Amino acid sequence: MNPVTALDVFAGVGWGVACQWLGVREYGVEIAKSAIRLRAANGMRTIYRDVWSGLFHEHLVPEHDLYIASPPCQTFSMAGKGGGRKALEDVLRAIDEHHHEDAARLHELTESLDPRTALVLTPLAHIYRHRPRLVALEQVPEVLPVWHAYANVMRGLGYSVRVEIMRSEQYGVPQTRKRAILMARLDGKIQPPAATHSRFYPTNPDRLDPGVEKWVTMADALGWGMTNHPYLTIASGRETGGPNKEKVGGSAARAKIYAELDAGRWVFERPATTVVGTFSPHMISAPGHRDFKTVSRQDVDGSVRVSLEQAAALQSFPADFKWRGTKTAKFLAVGNAVPPLMAAAILGALLAPPAERDAWDNVFAAVAG
Repeated sequence: MNPVTALDVFAGVGWGVACQWLGVREYGVEIAKSAIRLRAANGMRTIYRDVWSGLFHEHLVPEHDLYIASPPCQTFSMAGKGGGRKALEDVLRAIDEHHHEDAARLHELTESLDPRTALVLTPLAHIYRHRPRLVALEQVPEVLPVWHAYANVMRGLGYSVRVEIMRSEQYGVPQTRKRAILMARLDGKIQPPAATHSRFYPTNPDRLDPGVEKWVTMADALGWGMTNHPYLTIASGRETGGPNKEKVGGSAARAKIYAELDAGRWVFERPATTVVGTFSPHMISAPGHRDFKTVSRQDVDGSVRVSLEQAAALQSFPADFKWRGTKTAKFLAVGNAVPPLMAAAILGALLAPPAERDAWDNVFAAVAG
């Protein structure tokens, strides 16, 4: 049996790891030189660089059953003065005006909009032109309205589509990362992946979803025991142990250290916060500080220092993944990636036999059309 072939656009490395696990032949499209080198070091193919090249030169696009895309998300943040909301309005208007049906017309948006905003429409242009049998799209939660607009178009093309917010901890990832996911197929009804772990409820950590495993704590994922504090432990009244061993002076210094220890106790009690690739990528933020207004503050009390390998483990990368390039490039690749365990769950559901379409699928398609 021939393996499923995937075209992975804005590829990075997260989806590529999942494809390797599942035996999918992945062809990547990636423009960042550091990401291309990283993909090559781990046996991943990158066939061309610019997504626009595939839309303007169809001979570059290989035959593929599965289309995967994680377009840029920077312009959709709700931080600041509402630029993210404006970007959403621009994209939704472009979908209503059918820009995705003409690559040249779509490309004209790069002159009037932030070029990254226009890129969010390139997957729909590709789907409209090539009609891949299976589709998996990923973005930050703020892009959910765009995926719903995609779904309306795609149902009119005959796809069964599902759009939802997925939480990475429900698939064994030791991290509370949320993403807007679109899954679609042409050959039957789409079935979402079944959660393997409970959702983490920050206001009620004792609450667990029935029938699945408990979420994985940050400490458990990294093998940190309570007697081996991840970044600072008290070895005696005069000295601290850990990665950054230092002498402790008077009572004030000791009090500060004990306060830091107490603030960092959360790592034993819950999954990590979202791993990012910017600002202080070696710091995992304390809960409550990863919001839009404090996105750059990962060095607040209770934040935890981790190595590149530990950050990768919190994203569910395999231990033998080969990291290449500068420290900045490597942390950026980790933070930008779709967690491979979550990606594998999504792709596994798409690769499973389709369910039979029901009357509601036909209604959705009729309304969209």
